[in-house]
Amino acid sequence: AWQPEAAVSELFRKWILERKLMQPAEELQPGEWFKEEWTKWQKTLQGWRKLQAEWKDPVKKKALIARKKAELAKKKEANSADGEKEKDSEAPEKDEEVKLMEVNAEDIDVSSVDDVTDLGNGEPLFAYFAYEDWTLLATRYELHLLLHAFKKDLNDPDRPSFAEGHVAFYYNKYFKKPFQLKSFSCGEFKDFMELMKDTMDCNEETKLLQAKLAEDTEAAHFVKLTEEDRRERQRRSDAGDETAALNFPRPAPGPRQPQSAPPPRGSAPQSGNRPVSGGQGYQPQKRPYSGTSSYPPPKQPRSYGSGSYYSRR
Repeated sequence: AWQPEAAVSELFRKWILERKLMQPAEELQPGEWFKEEWTKWQKTLQGWRKLQAEWKDPVKKKALIARKKAELAKKKEANSADGEKEKDSEAPEKDEEVKLMEVNAEDIDVSSVDDVTDLGNGEPLFAYFAYEDWTLLATRYELHLLLHAFKKDLNDPDRPSFAEGHVAFYYNKYFKKPFQLKSFSCGEFKDFMELMKDTMDCNEETKLLQAKLAEDTEAAHFVKLTEEDRRERQRRSDAGDETAALNFPRPAPGPRQPQSAPPPRGSAPQSGNRPVSGGQGYQPQKRPYSGTSSYPPPKQPRSYGSGSYYSRR
């Protein structure tokens, strides 16, 4: 028997939707919103990594603390001037040492941190991030950004997201770099999802990935997620869990820059450099003739009488 028209139309719609979800959107291009957010994120991430490097360097760390003290002293002086009319008697002396608050980063509740770049003593929240932590931080934000940008750029109500099988395709299209599970020491995608469980999940009904956080979530929030994850792994490791530690393979270093090669044969030597003898490019310089010699004149052959010995023969 023929089915009702409404039922046939619904079946046809589901068939079209399945076909759309099975094939990647080849025509999709990153939009302006993604480009702006991606540029801001790269700049922010670079600043954070630079700050961590400075905090680990004893000399630069000392300079950071000194700058922090100067800022606190200036702020204290400004507050004192605003609160008291007699500035000279109430304001702190210029030579007065400003002490930073003593902070144990491990005792601070991550969710209560206002500034991830300064816990109060100049120490950033990401001071103890290792390579794996920075990798997870970047990947968290990248996938968060990708899921929201995909929905904006495709603008298709039938396809608000994509399945795990298309992650590598869209990741490369947006970020211009490959996505590989082995970069996270994962054999299957479900293992990778376990690392990203605070950022995204998979819809059980549609099997599409979906972001857990709103699109306007601040970048600093992803630092807090990464720090909470790092602390949890550390607690598990301290308790004897050998599976808690992460060990991601690091990318191979780029090719070494070749050293400056010697000048080719036949080329003129650079000024100030002595040419190497034996090559075709080396031409000995003749001493200019001045007309007089610094050597004594040669001795004349001894003569006997009117002629020399040889002339008599």
